[in-house]
Amino acid sequence: MAGTNLTEAALVELGYLSRAYAGDGSFGTTTIAAYAKWQKHLGYTGADANGIPGKVSLSRLGERTGLFTVVA
Repeated sequence: MAGTNLTEAALVELGYLSRAYAGDGSFGTTTIAAYAKWQKHLGYTGADANGIPGKVSLSRLGERTGLFTVVA
């Protein structure tokens, strides 16, 4: 599974993204909005909650769901 698909699957599992928008491999506006909600859940605010995965927020998403581990 590609990185985008894993990220979307994790967002679906946590209820931030509808399954209808997951699995196409496109990190589009709906996925960005869902990821921004995840970032806000983590306490990010303003420009830091922009919906673009960073190492810390992505690592925490993987840890929370157990679907992946960020290694780089």
